[in-house]
Amino acid sequence: MSGILVLGVDGGATKTVCVIADENFRVVGVGKAGPCNYNVVGVENARRNVERAIETAYSGISDERLRGKIADVGCFGIGGLTTQSDHELISSKIVPSESARNRVIVNDVVVAFYAVTGGEPGIVVVAGTGSIAYGMNKMGESMISGGWGWLIGDEGSAFYIARRALASASKAYDGRGRKTILVDMFREEFGVSDFKHIVPKIYHEVTSTNIASLSKIVFSAAMKGDKVAMGILRNAGEELGKAAVAVARKLFAKDEHILIGVSGGVFRADLTVWRHFKKYVSERLPNAKFASPVGYPVIGALIMGYKILGIKLSDEVKSSLLKSIERELGE
Repeated sequence: MSGILVLGVDGGATKTVCVIADENFRVVGVGKAGPCNYNVVGVENARRNVERAIETAYSGISDERLRGKIADVGCFGIGGLTTQSDHELISSKIVPSESARNRVIVNDVVVAFYAVTGGEPGIVVVAGTGSIAYGMNKMGESMISGGWGWLIGDEGSAFYIARRALASASKAYDGRGRKTILVDMFREEFGVSDFKHIVPKIYHEVTSTNIASLSKIVFSAAMKGDKVAMGILRNAGEELGKAAVAVARKLFAKDEHILIGVSGGVFRADLTVWRHFKKYVSERLPNAKFASPVGYPVIGALIMGYKILGIKLSDEVKSSLLKSIERELGE
């Protein structure tokens, strides 16, 4: 085959990443933009960010043979896609119809799943601003656990970690809970002289994504040995483990070997959550085999696209493609 282009997008509540690759598994264009989960930023902002990421990727193609060509297949992993009505809205109002000849639009957890398993049976758990788990068995049956959003779910996510830390700090400040350095760390982060002055800032000046970004303070406190912060991260790992176990018990037999992988900033920020996640899952699924955390889930969108075109990727090719993505994105 010649002149083949595969477009992959991975977008959620924090950012949107687009990568375009050719038939030689060479990255030829990349683009990045803001969030595209319409539940977080609205339909118009989501559309604008997806378009910007795609346009940047196309404009970066320097190969004259490929310039002006539209991708043969585009696989879009978009956060916030849960129901059929979500799919209809995202496909008609957020993902440009002219972005690829053939568009495949799925929840971003499916893209992460392909990054871990290549589309073979297994489970992936994603923990970024929000959290969600997805699995598929050898019969092609699939299941999602979590993904309920910051208000009623997202256990183990960055938002969940930050919210629990803020609650623990308020209890410590009042004398209702264990002492923690989180009180002073949050006070410094918000630039207030007294911890209680963060209240108007929390309720009037920040968004759910901003709150999620405060999880970095919890990781920092845990590294300093703060028991409260360490407990929050242990709980986060266990909550994410519960999602994986729930999927496994629905889709796989008790004695079945299961490949389990993870993705998202929570797992990358610190090994504590990853360690507690593995411990929780191993105790309940002794036949689980763990893949290393995925740094660039957008590779899953490309793998999905190649598979749709009937092009199989060897482990060597996947490794080479991932290195190319790492170089181009430079994150």
